[in-house]
Amino acid sequence: MNAEDMVDETENERREFAEAFERAHAAGEVSDRHFARARIDGALAGWHLQAYKDAGRPEPVPDNLMDGRPPIERVGIPAVDAALPHTTQPAHVFLNALSYLMRESDDALEIAGARAKDCDEAAALLRRAAALLKGKQNEPLGHLVESLAPWAERGKFGRVFVHKWESGHLYAKQYPDSLSASLKGKGGKPARDGAIVRALVQLFPNEQGFFTNGGNTLISRLALLCGATKATPQYVLSTLEQGRRTAPKHKAPAKAATPDNSLLRLFRKS
Repeated sequence: MNAEDMVDETENERREFAEAFERAHAAGEVSDRHFARARIDGALAGWHLQAYKDAGRPEPVPDNLMDGRPPIERVGIPAVDAALPHTTQPAHVFLNALSYLMRESDDALEIAGARAKDCDEAAALLRRAAALLKGKQNEPLGHLVESLAPWAERGKFGRVFVHKWESGHLYAKQYPDSLSASLKGKGGKPARDGAIVRALVQLFPNEQGFFTNGGNTLISRLALLCGATKATPQYVLSTLEQGRRTAPKHKAPAKAATPDNSLLRLFRKS
């Protein structure tokens, strides 16, 4: 639901729906995960709606409508509200990332894994085709074909839609359904809980003191809302330690990849 869809709803209608949803959650008819996501999506929609109203309901809606808006401070879910003051991201980016993780399939790693071989092969073929074209004085066409390769690799995480090719740059957008699989970790059997924890860690300070002074508990609570089943506070710390052990040492700074398989890039402009 976007701002325009909500304009015609009365305050009473929104309140009645929210109360009915709360009763269904209390009765066990709605899961904690579904309830939390609904609260987050409702807060985001309300935030956009208020900005739309404050701007005089402009048509068409400008891209900068949300610039300068006060951040969302709470959504009514204790674990999320406790985390909001600690995230390193704008509140709407943080909440969009949580909403995505809450709706992502529990089989995300298997879904991405089933696509991986074909998507990686397609990317390799595109790079080979690009090299052949560049070798035959067709550099512009080769550059276009080559720019498709990273998106082909990323296809394992969801559908990719190309918008345009302009000034030597490919513009595309992805609608992911298994993005957390890009964070499955190294060594041993990939674990869904570990992927969720690694996704959440990106949203908080990269400081050991944060995680050992309650941050691990905060992330554990969020991970359980996102579908993790064994992400205890100790599990969060163990996952972080595993990441430090397997991180490459003395690696030269790498050029930023395009596209970036991260939740942050995906939701920063949402």
